[in-house]
Amino acid sequence: MQITYPKSFLKLLLIGFALAMLPLLVVFVNANIYFGKLTKQSLFNMSQAVETTRSSRILLEELAVMERSARQYFVLHDKLLFENYVNAHDRFSYAINTLLSLPISKSQQPQLLALAKQENNLFNSINDDKNSSFDQSMVNTFTNLTNQGYKITEQNNRLIDQESALFKTKVVHTQQLLFWQTLTLIPLAVLIAGLITWMIARPIRRMDAAIHQLGRGDYEHEIEINGPGDLRQLGARLNWLRLALKDLHQQKQRFLQQASHELKTPLTAIREASELLNDGIAGKLNQTQSEVVHILRENSLRLQKMIENLLYYTEIQFNSSEYQSSSSEPKLIQQSLSALVSEILHAYELTISQKNITVINSTDDIIMHVDIEKLRTILDNLISNAVKFTPNNGEIMIDASQSKSMLTIEVKDTGQGISQANLIGIFEPFYRGEQPNSSLVAGSGLGLFIAKEAVDALKGEIKLAPSQIGAHFILRLPLQHPAA
Repeated sequence: MQITYPKSFLKLLLIGFALAMLPLLVVFVNANIYFGKLTKQSLFNMSQAVETTRSSRILLEELAVMERSARQYFVLHDKLLFENYVNAHDRFSYAINTLLSLPISKSQQPQLLALAKQENNLFNSINDDKNSSFDQSMVNTFTNLTNQGYKITEQNNRLIDQESALFKTKVVHTQQLLFWQTLTLIPLAVLIAGLITWMIARPIRRMDAAIHQLGRGDYEHEIEINGPGDLRQLGARLNWLRLALKDLHQQKQRFLQQASHELKTPLTAIREASELLNDGIAGKLNQTQSEVVHILRENSLRLQKMIENLLYYTEIQFNSSEYQSSSSEPKLIQQSLSALVSEILHAYELTISQKNITVINSTDDIIMHVDIEKLRTILDNLISNAVKFTPNNGEIMIDASQSKSMLTIEVKDTGQGISQANLIGIFEPFYRGEQPNSSLVAGSGLGLFIAKEAVDALKGEIKLAPSQIGAHFILRLPLQHPAA
């Protein structure tokens, strides 16, 4: 699935941050809205409770003031006392009207209206009969009004308690609602953050894979980065670099191939001339001349091997599939390992003799059934390195052991060994370790690489084992059993 990215990496980060924050902002806004509503409801309920309690208290207080003022007025007939009664009546009526206007007292409206009407009738009766006495009917009426006032006050208290309980239930419901919203939206925010992280990491991983691709020398596959515009541009530059490296690599391979072929022509003439001199065609040679011709012949063979290594390397680089297909049909030959090692050592006999190297060949009585040519290539490179790096009066040990399905060969020397810093690249092409001081010509750095390719073709394993002195290579190869 093709993903549409924004034009810049920064914009992708900003969009991702905004989308990840959006659910959290929703939770925050909803929480503020709900808490705002609860605050308003709390203030409203509090004001109603205060006003209801205050008005109920005024009803009872003013009824007591009216009764006392009326009693005193009918005894003393003092106008000030009657004015006190009228003022108390006004305050009582205001309290009734206040209770009637409160939503909490809506259910009490019939009782409040009846109480107001009864009190108003009493007020009119007292106002009309100012000169009469405070009789028992007035006492009963005030008592009845006071009892109704207490009942209304108790009902108001119950209504306040009910409103408080309803508000508490609403608070609990709001808490649960906010909890479930948070429980839903926070995982959504995490999911969005994960998706944005994946969208950011995807092109970066592709770039990392492209860089590894270039590092492995794979220049055939096109590099394409699907991501923000600046990363796509970077991917295009990596692809341009791939094409440039591919062209440079091909030029290098062509140069190596052409140089190797060009070197083979004069080398062939040198080989033929040295062979003619060695065979005495140009005349009999004295001992000194024979040694010089022998040195010339041995080093021409060494040079031929180096050129063949270069040709072999270019063949692997140009057509590794061909190399693998050739290895799929190995030339299996049954041969003594000791004879093969002795044959390889014979090629370096002059150098071994000159450096007075002791060779311990412990490969007796092992009969192999493997691809001899590839095994020869492996052992030749390992032994040639051992001979090259072993100092004068040194020692080379070649040991082998065989199980039912595995052949193990160990090649050790007493040279300077391989430093820890050079361990990583010893099987890489053109790797060259620290050259011995006695070597006039540096190696090509292809020997161990070609040996490793041959080992891989035989489905074996080669490694450098830890050693206190010199280099210690261990070779393990699966054995092929001859058909019955």
